[in-house]
Amino acid sequence: MTPLGELLAERMRRYGPIRFSDFMRECLYHPVYGYYSKAESQRFADYYTSVDVHPIFGRLLGRKFAEMWEQLERPKEFLLVEAGAGVGRLARHILDFCKGKLPDFSAALRYVAVERSASRRKHAAERLERYAATSQVRITQEIPAQVRAGCVFSNELIDALAVDRVVMTAGKMQEVLVACDHGRFVDVLAPVSTGVLNDYFAVQHIALREGQQAEAGLEACDWIAEVGRRIEHGFVLTIDYGHRA
Repeated sequence: MTPLGELLAERMRRYGPIRFSDFMRECLYHPVYGYYSKAESQRFADYYTSVDVHPIFGRLLGRKFAEMWEQLERPKEFLLVEAGAGVGRLARHILDFCKGKLPDFSAALRYVAVERSASRRKHAAERLERYAATSQVRITQEIPAQVRAGCVFSNELIDALAVDRVVMTAGKMQEVLVACDHGRFVDVLAPVSTGVLNDYFAVQHIALREGQQAEAGLEACDWIAEVGRRIEHGFVLTIDYGHRA
């Protein structure tokens, strides 16, 4: 078992099964052993996004953000917040393009790179050093408490947030928890731990059939709601890849 597996197994031995979202969150974001805490060294192993293909992705986004700035009537300061900024590659593409091609917008642009992984923040600080030195860029763990005028955006973030799992059995919705059984992680069923899970499906008019399983993105819902509370004037842009919406 891996070091993270040992930590999770010990937690389960002490406190019992845990929610799938807690299990997933630890696997992805544990500060030492989480996938995204060390993924830069293996980034080509299992995923490859538009950011890695060519700087043109960042250039196109730079033009779009400049349009947003124009729509807000050119505020003196336009706060661009990238949630899940990783090692700062996309930020560098956007900033370089705006500085070279959109000087008026670049003068107003203030970039906040939000990243929870300490190792990735370190890489981002190195990549964005020239901009951080002029206070145009700030690297942090949290989205700013207030965005007076600007945009909060993300690339490949929402679908990487932890989800909960449920299954319909014997006419009732049950939550799928994770337990450790003789060194193996297994699914166990339990009554739903929060009424929010029932509400999640009810609001979307989703009725599960017997034996049907589903995921609930409660963390994504919380993230979207929190971002909405923090923006006074501006936009939210999220980019993900997958099936048709």
